[in-house]
Amino acid sequence: MTEKQHKVSIDRSDWLKYLMAFGVVVLIAVLCRPRADDSFDIGDLWDNEDVVLKDDLVIQAQIPQNRLLINSTEPKTAFIEAINTIIKGFPDGVDTTGKFTVFANEVERFYAKGIYANNLVDQTGEGALYLLHADGVEQKELTSAFNTITTVRQELNNWVTNNLPDRKSQIDGLIKDHLVPNIEITDYVPETLKNQLTEAQTLPKESMIIANGDLITAEKYDLLKKSVLNREGFSFDDFSFISFLGYLLLILLIIGALLVYLQFNHSTVFEKMNNLAFIMMFPALISVLVYVLEGSNMSSFLIPFCVVPIIIKNFFDERLALFVHIVVVLIASFMSKLDYEFTFIEILAGIVTVLVVSETRYWNNFFRAILIIFATYILGFLGLSLIHAESFASIDWKPFLYFAVSAVLTLLAYPFIPLIEKIFGFTSSIRLAELADMNNPLIKELSINAQGTLQHSLQVSNLAEAATEKIGGNSLLVKAAALYHDIGKLADPEAYIENQKGHNPHDSMSNFESAKKIIDHVTKGLEMAKKARLPKVIIDFISTHHGTTRVEYFYRNQLKAEPDKEFDESLFRYPGPKPKTKEQTILMIADSLEAASKSLNNPTGQDIDKLVDNIVRYKIDQGQLDDSELNFNELEMCTEVFKSLLRSINHVRVEYPEEVKSPSQS
Repeated sequence: MTEKQHKVSIDRSDWLKYLMAFGVVVLIAVLCRPRADDSFDIGDLWDNEDVVLKDDLVIQAQIPQNRLLINSTEPKTAFIEAINTIIKGFPDGVDTTGKFTVFANEVERFYAKGIYANNLVDQTGEGALYLLHADGVEQKELTSAFNTITTVRQELNNWVTNNLPDRKSQIDGLIKDHLVPNIEITDYVPETLKNQLTEAQTLPKESMIIANGDLITAEKYDLLKKSVLNREGFSFDDFSFISFLGYLLLILLIIGALLVYLQFNHSTVFEKMNNLAFIMMFPALISVLVYVLEGSNMSSFLIPFCVVPIIIKNFFDERLALFVHIVVVLIASFMSKLDYEFTFIEILAGIVTVLVVSETRYWNNFFRAILIIFATYILGFLGLSLIHAESFASIDWKPFLYFAVSAVLTLLAYPFIPLIEKIFGFTSSIRLAELADMNNPLIKELSINAQGTLQHSLQVSNLAEAATEKIGGNSLLVKAAALYHDIGKLADPEAYIENQKGHNPHDSMSNFESAKKIIDHVTKGLEMAKKARLPKVIIDFISTHHGTTRVEYFYRNQLKAEPDKEFDESLFRYPGPKPKTKEQTILMIADSLEAASKSLNNPTGQDIDKLVDNIVRYKIDQGQLDDSELNFNELEMCTEVFKSLLRSINHVRVEYPEEVKSPSQS
């Protein structure tokens, strides 16, 4: 590919990345539904767009006062007392016939069922009626549940005509004066029953809730507060291009800030299309989830937002994980019906997640971290609720159930990690731990056919892991990579001194052939790694662990053997590239140090220190650290770790001059 073609390819890739990011911005802006301004009150004019129902909506409405009935005991008591007064006028105050007693029982029967005035229907209007009693509220059908006063009067008159004809005029007066309804509209509702006095009402589709410029009445205010702002089945009339532009601008600013952060702080993420697609996936996916849940009248607290930093931290660092989490929460805040409590709680939970979730490969630690995240949700929301609550009874406890569901769903991060590995070509800590297993085929083959190389790799692994952990790098990555960095030596184990058993094949080779044989362990290693489908991040360690250094031992031998003959110096140089990441740089240095330390016989602490300083200085002088992300302060920290650990290494190898490497070092 020519330079011009390469430039065109890069430009096209950049345009695709920006186009993808803008597509995510547009998608989220479209999903953002307009929200009404909640700074309104009864008596204000509605200055937002018209609000209409997009579907039939069932709401719980307060039962009007005129449809609340009560069964009064006073009318029955007064009637019975009037009957007893008549009985007291009998001789000895005794109803010898018993008919007045039977009449009193008839009156009690009618009052027990209930008697209502003929015009009660006109007072209650249409709709179900509700009878209040000591146990609560009971829905009643007026005509079937109770008797009209006219019906009761007629039946009592008939009874008197048939049973007490001689007393008819007296009892007719009694009925006329004392028979009054006991089922009546109540003007008092106990406080303990007020929360039960609601009923389901269906508002049909396309109903106008309120129009722009309408006066906000008490009924409309309640509906707006409880339903429209919560978007329970409501939509604003017509699409507002102005509102869409507003959301587009805000989302563009947020996603733009994320892209700038990636470009300056995580260039490897920004430059690779699959890495950027991975990051952009989270704002888009979470936005869709919020849209679906909010549209289904469910709470966004159910969404396990903490999955985002958990997954990202598995493949990148905690700073990027937290930054993306904040971006996702800010975007979700535009779309959610929840207020600032949502934003505060989710950002707080994300911070705690980044702090406590270190390794998802250990179930015990991961489960403990989930419990801490759940506790953060509970305590955070409880604190916010107590600020506004008058008592514990007034706290809305439903969100606590949402947090429990969210915490359980956060466990899904564990099975998602291997899936994302496959889709985006990443390598997680779980995969690295599997690679570090000594039962892996390549490592097992080293233990059988190249024991010396395996022992060298294990020592390099220990050195590199300790140094990487010291500077806060990915110690598991460098530990696994060190085990595979020399697998190319399996192609011809005896060509490397650590595997030789007396016979040295280089004795019969020219310096050029020996150098090629040594360099081949890198190229052969790459072939083996690709065949074994090792992750690219591991393969990169194989290609960079010697950088572009020379095979010094055979290079210097060639200079001595034919000092006047010119030759191509590149034949003695590794193809590279030079290490870029901190972990790759540490592995390169650890590899050289472990090999060189074997040339020291009974070394003192000063010998070790001198060796480490010389090797590190040599790498710097040769420009092998020019592309590295490792800074000098971190390099110094690694150097101290190497000096400390190398003092415990006591293997013996053939001694060779300073800066001159034997085949074993290669």
